[in-house]
Amino acid sequence: EIDAAARTAKVGAGLNQLEAVTALGQQNLAVTTGTEGSVGLSGATLGGGFGFLTRYLGMACDSLIGAEIVVASGTHGAKAIEVDLDDHEDLLWALRGAGNGNFGIVTSLTYRVTPLQSVAYLQATWTGLGDLRGVFDTWQRTAPFADHRLGTQVEIHKSQILLFAVLAEGSAVEVKELLKPVLSVGSPQVTVQTGGWGEIYAGFQIPTSDEPANWKFFSQFTNKPFPREAIEVISAFMADAPTEDSNFFTQAFGTGAQARAPRGGSAFPHRDALFYSEPGAGWGTRGVPNSGDALTPVAQAWIAEFSQALRPYVHGAYVNVPNIGMQDWETAYWGRNVDRLRRIKAKYDPHNIFQYEQSIPPATC
Repeated sequence: EIDAAARTAKVGAGLNQLEAVTALGQQNLAVTTGTEGSVGLSGATLGGGFGFLTRYLGMACDSLIGAEIVVASGTHGAKAIEVDLDDHEDLLWALRGAGNGNFGIVTSLTYRVTPLQSVAYLQATWTGLGDLRGVFDTWQRTAPFADHRLGTQVEIHKSQILLFAVLAEGSAVEVKELLKPVLSVGSPQVTVQTGGWGEIYAGFQIPTSDEPANWKFFSQFTNKPFPREAIEVISAFMADAPTEDSNFFTQAFGTGAQARAPRGGSAFPHRDALFYSEPGAGWGTRGVPNSGDALTPVAQAWIAEFSQALRPYVHGAYVNVPNIGMQDWETAYWGRNVDRLRRIKAKYDPHNIFQYEQSIPPATC
């Protein structure tokens, strides 16, 4: 339900990101979403949610101004409650970044939406890894501090380096100029498209059938530029990646809108990050039973060793990309917000009905 005049949208929890972006785009409106269209909008938002519009509009959860959630009631009952800045504002704070499934079942979300007429979408490709140090170092020292309308991500594969960028309300000439320091490294192939955000977003989606059958990611944040040694770690591991689908993915944060918490605050703790990153292993063919079994131990060992080698240069973790087996995972996901989240959990779910391996436990006193 989109109210263009009030600039709000009430969204059912079953929608994925592509469906939401498309519906809003038809009215030249937008909220921040992740880049993967098939991902559920509600789960992405409740964990924080970031993508190409993060530096322009803030986190996805920053635009969340209300929700309907079914919580436990009594011994065996349940009830639906409306959450906003006036009612249950503590729970709204928690829903803005604590992650899905901790306090109840969210059945709808209400967003503050922003007009967005058009974007410029740039893709640059460097063949091989020879330019990796120059590309990565230049990107990390410029993109996080550029015009807040500019969102960028870098994907490093075994045989190529990819830079993707979206400039909100910008032109092809402007996005190239903003990225000139990075594009001046080596001789990348560069393409730029301009158009409505809904159309551009749909255009860069990869069909699920073309994705690997198996994925394993490790999430992490960085507050200072990677030194040369860290970039060399990335280069060495990517050169030895188990498959071409495996990659090192990173997205700029820096001085963008995500650095400021919304009115009422949020539980998302990583606003001061320079960038977010994930080493990721992808293997196997979808629809082909057992196609990736032989690579499974190799891929899992590679991602474990890669993430461990980067530990001196990163901190924290992203609750939407859980790091299973990580020590101090509560602090990694929620930082100094852990105690407050546990108190809110005890208030709305004292018997811990909604729980999973790394869910928020209720406070005991």
